[in-house]
Amino acid sequence: MVLAVGVALLLLMILIGIWWPWLTQYGRLSWRWPAGFSVLIPTLILLGYQQLGQYTSVQKEVLRQQEAARLNTMVEKQSDDPTLFLLQQRIRQAPDNGQLWFSLAQHYLYRNEFDDALLALKQAEHLQGASAPLDAARATLFYYQAGQKMTDEVSYWLQQALTKDPMQYTALMLQANDNFTHARYTQAITIWQQLLESNNPDVDRAVIIRAIAFARIMQQSP
Repeated sequence: MVLAVGVALLLLMILIGIWWPWLTQYGRLSWRWPAGFSVLIPTLILLGYQQLGQYTSVQKEVLRQQEAARLNTMVEKQSDDPTLFLLQQRIRQAPDNGQLWFSLAQHYLYRNEFDDALLALKQAEHLQGASAPLDAARATLFYYQAGQKMTDEVSYWLQQALTKDPMQYTALMLQANDNFTHARYTQAITIWQQLLESNNPDVDRAVIIRAIAFARIMQQSP
């Protein structure tokens, strides 16, 4: 609103500057002119803002329809992947099941189809709200999409996940694996041991024990 008033005053000064010489020359100067302009110009500006708001609403609706079409395409497209086919079938039967969309996102991530994975994650979040597993899944998606690099975007979503759940399994495993990949074996072992000592039912203890043993071997290598 402050911006609109400022623009209106500026336009009023410009119009008065243009019309003043003519009005003075022909002796028709009246208080009605600046008063009229001071009413007219803000009115035009407000109408412009209203039209802009309607345009923005139309844009949002177009984007919503495009996203809905993409979601429908994901569910209907043909594939020889039996797991994908089963998930698509179950989502068609229960399109408002956020957990099914999350499973679909994880499967697309496994297939390195990152755009579809992200879209499915957004739909899962839309249906069931934000959560640590969804944030960790986004971090994992962006990590592999970036070629296994800990970008700012990956770090952001990891922080979101671990803020919600400090022992979030996927987030901690991503951190540990990144440390291991970059030869930061001590940090990787620390995270894996933290997971082993937790009561998290998602922890695959056998896998983590083997990972720790291998990391220790790598530590001793010249």
